[in-house]
Amino acid sequence: MSVTSPRTIFNSQDMKRRLHEILHENLHDKQYDSNQCSSLSKDLANRIKDALKTFGYERYKFVVQVLICQEYNENIQMNCRAYWDSETDRLAQTIYMNQFLICIATAFAVYYY
Repeated sequence: MSVTSPRTIFNSQDMKRRLHEILHENLHDKQYDSNQCSSLSKDLANRIKDALKTFGYERYKFVVQVLICQEYNENIQMNCRAYWDSETDRLAQTIYMNQFLICIATAFAVYYY
């Protein structure tokens, strides 16, 4: 193990589970409101980022993206590309849906060498 290698690699499954918990806690009673989506998505992204910090992994930086759209039985496609270290960097994504909205949250945990 190199001096700059992480002691513990970030666990994507734990990260995904926490993302889904946060979305469910904050969106289960929400209806889609285009005037509120900007502030709601920022708030969710900050909550997710703060929750990931509590995992206690050293030297990881987080990038969080939250997309909220109205539920109209439409298709949504979302892609991302990144250049990173596949041995240390991780991502998790979850989708939360209710009858009014769809929320897609993606979190990237990038190890800082």
